[in-house]
Amino acid sequence: MPIIKCTIDRRSIDKWTKHQRELAKKIILLDPSGLRLAINARSSSWNFNYRKRGVDYNGKRHPQRTIRIGDSVNMSPQQAKLRVEELKADVRDGGDPATIMQKNFEAERRKEFQQRPLSVWLENYRSQVLGNTSRYQREEYSHARSALLELGLTNTPPLQLNARVLRELAVIHSDRPATGRHRFGSLSRFLDFLVDEDVLDRNPAKDISRRHKPKTPTPRETFYSLEQLRSLWSPPEQLRPDYLRFLRFLIICPLRMTEASELTGKNISQKDAELHLSSNETKNKEAFTLPLPLIALELINKTPTATDTRCFQLSSIEGAAMRSWSFFNKAVRRASGIEHFNLHHLRRTFATLMSEHSDFDESLIDSILNHKRSATRPGVIRSYQHAKNIEKRRKIMDWWEAFLLREVIESSRNTGAE
Repeated sequence: MPIIKCTIDRRSIDKWTKHQRELAKKIILLDPSGLRLAINARSSSWNFNYRKRGVDYNGKRHPQRTIRIGDSVNMSPQQAKLRVEELKADVRDGGDPATIMQKNFEAERRKEFQQRPLSVWLENYRSQVLGNTSRYQREEYSHARSALLELGLTNTPPLQLNARVLRELAVIHSDRPATGRHRFGSLSRFLDFLVDEDVLDRNPAKDISRRHKPKTPTPRETFYSLEQLRSLWSPPEQLRPDYLRFLRFLIICPLRMTEASELTGKNISQKDAELHLSSNETKNKEAFTLPLPLIALELINKTPTATDTRCFQLSSIEGAAMRSWSFFNKAVRRASGIEHFNLHHLRRTFATLMSEHSDFDESLIDSILNHKRSATRPGVIRSYQHAKNIEKRRKIMDWWEAFLLREVIESSRNTGAE
């Protein structure tokens, strides 16, 4: 890399630019003022090398640093030399121009970040944090996006957010507190992401008092009686065979509907009569094992399932995930005559009937539902108790199978409904 000492002006720039094309090598012109011009094949840039005055903590001179001033197209030699003299003055005064320029660049970059609309940041949040592989991730994104739309904030820069604006969510959803809570929680987690990205200094959602946050909805209390379970197991009106098979499976195995609908052959251990979900397949991000009663295995094996295909193909589009849960629930309501049927109520039914009719410990019954440990286990238990209790769970599922056979399934057969 040739270094040519010369007085840099337009004539010398043109001359050595031609030489650079002939040599096909980078050429550096060094002016007596200390100004440098690096000439490359496609561009040329002004640079200045300097050392900060004084010594470092080891008593050695500071390393040489290089500042890029500009390019020869937009800055003339005279302007570049004037800039070099300004930089020399800064160095003589004990300054460090490169550090100052870096800080200015970072400040400009942060300012540009902070001016990006919230809709852009939400897409970054979706790609970097949420992903799009599960229903729960899609719902988290959907609630945050809906919250921004309802508050009219999609094109607003993050810095314009404040607690007073976010308080409107509680007003908007005063008649739907559960929706308001979902919206507020998703939006707050999105704002935590902006704090992590150094876009916001503080999450404004955390400055809202409890009085102005969306209220906690009244806990749902719906569960099904034995008579209603019989109607669900053998509906009075005809129900699609694939829907009926899935419905019966969820009566037996109290999984979340999405977890059950996404089951494939790889989740089922026929040898051990167990169902296995990885931490990526559950809502609470904890791996889960559920012993399967014989009648549950029979429902799965009614349609032979390959390792990578769904045990329950509920969508009319082959290979597609189930999305039409409202349509499913309406179909069950028409067939069973149960007006307010919802698949999630089956989990509450399992826990309620088990507690009423069996002597099993409630914490073991709750473990079948795969709730988050921190929410269902108090004190030090949640920190130190990590046993899977597979055999105890197996006893619970065996009891539940016998109970259903006696109280629900056999009763349905005796009445001729089956």
